[in-house]
Amino acid sequence: MSSWSHLTRRATAALAAAALALLGLLAVDAAPAEAVRPPGILHRDRAVRAERAHRRGRVPRLHLRPGPVPALEVRDRLGGCTARQYILKRDGQNVVTSDGCQPTSGNWQSDFDNTWTTTVSNATIDHVVALSEAWASGAWAWTTAERQAFANDINSPQLWIATTSANSSKSDYDPAEWMPSNSAVRCDYVKAWTHVKYLYDLTVDSSEKTAIQSHLTNYCGSSGGDPTGCSGSNTTAGTITEGGTITRAITLSCNGSASSTSSVTVSITHPYYGDIQVQLRAPDGTVRTVQASSSATGNFGSRSYSLNLSSEARSGTWTLLVTDTYNGGSTGTFNSWSLSI
Repeated sequence: MSSWSHLTRRATAALAAAALALLGLLAVDAAPAEAVRPPGILHRDRAVRAERAHRRGRVPRLHLRPGPVPALEVRDRLGGCTARQYILKRDGQNVVTSDGCQPTSGNWQSDFDNTWTTTVSNATIDHVVALSEAWASGAWAWTTAERQAFANDINSPQLWIATTSANSSKSDYDPAEWMPSNSAVRCDYVKAWTHVKYLYDLTVDSSEKTAIQSHLTNYCGSSGGDPTGCSGSNTTAGTITEGGTITRAITLSCNGSASSTSSVTVSITHPYYGDIQVQLRAPDGTVRTVQASSSATGNFGSRSYSLNLSSEARSGTWTLLVTDTYNGGSTGTFNSWSLSI
């Protein structure tokens, strides 16, 4: 048993059989317009079917020999580029590369923490199912070529761009142990995890399975209905001028009232975060102050806020108003914001 062709045949056979049994399981969603996400993320109902069909069990980690687990190595079919270089080019914006495929500049979104970065070294590539997690779930029995194929899979939702901090936070945890801080991506994240585990016939343990079931309901909706959580994001960047206000809207279509534990996450580049006032205008026109201006210093960065929006209907246009309240200071850049209600 060797070579990439063996893994392809094995995966193809498994998927073909499952497709017949599960009524076309592998139909996929298109990536949202506001973000570039990996290909192959399942529809919610098909992810549920995959999860229900999945086998349990895992070889205990402590009983495994280390074994070779390849990193993101060069693949011939990527034209001599590494998988990391390929993903950064494919999923980034305005990416410029050297003759050797290495990105030298660009703009990359880390969906896990809803952060944009222009620093190449801060745009890491995360395996949604970590290599050590895969090893403990069945990859210990694969050949080196099969493990290398898994580590470099650009066609499934296995490889995601992530900031170094988000990548470090995720580590090799499964969905029972870790979920992205950006709630807007959690549905796609758990669907991606389910797809990769299913695609490679990797086992799941009981706590992992329970968490997947819960997350699919909480973040992707129940029986095709509205999600328990309703979320959206706006990643249209813009300059925040001194004394000026910039507005960015998110339109949601969800039944019912917003949550008392709704959250707003805002990403801004500005050296004095105390200069910035952040307000949220609800669909009915009510304006709430998310962050008041102050004398505080330090870069704004990415900040999350909890709000009680239970008096508001979820459906409609929500508008963020960002104001630089200080003249004679510094201009800033609005990067993105997300809303989970």
